Amino acid sequence: MPKQVDHAARREEIAQAALRLCARDGLAGVTIGQVAQEAGFSKGLVQHYFAGKADLLRASAHVLRGEIERCVRDAVRDARGPADTLRRVLLAIVELGVTAPIPLLAGHAFLARAVADPEIRDLYRAGGDAVHREIAALLAASGPAPDVDPGAEAHALLGLARGLSDGVLLGDLGVGDAAAIVDHHLRRILPGAATGSDSPSSPRPLG
Repeated sequence: MPKQVDHAARREEIAQAALRLCARDGLAGVTIGQVAQEAGFSKGLVQHYFAGKADLLRASAHVLRGEIERCVRDAVRDARGPADTLRRVLLAIVELGVTAPIPLLAGHAFLARAVADPEIRDLYRAGGDAVHREIAALLAASGPAPDVDPGAEAHALLGLARGLSDGVLLGDLGVGDAAAIVDHHLRRILPGAATGSDSPSSPRPLG
């Protein structure tokens, strides 16, 4: 009896190989042949699933977004209330430099591609908008200071977390130092919420 092939899983496996190449060599290093070699498949098999490089990159961008969303979901699974959830979301983004360096590096490589590719650009915007809305809603539900605009502050917090994740990735900051910066900002806008050493979700040192 012929072996059953999980085509969706195989497509994702090929897309993951493309992400590894993006992270290591940038988009210039992503060719059908190089991806086939990285995935351990024949070039013909990769071409069976993807019409060309552009098609493969779009699929990889979807996988990339899913990987980052999974990291955030895992981080907030045991959160206690909106303020704790907010902090965990921000720290999950910060810690991508340690927990998911390949998606983070590949995401930077895809940024330039997004300028020219409407589908990838729309994917970036949809992902960014969704995270912004979540952060703004969590902030509003956490008892912010009276002068805090949740929508505007959500943009600032998201930008802060993304910048800190790059610092962690480069080794300029440890996770604990980056978490302390996040907590400093959260204490300013959420004066009544527990953060840092007072919070049940204080980050554990990552080895």
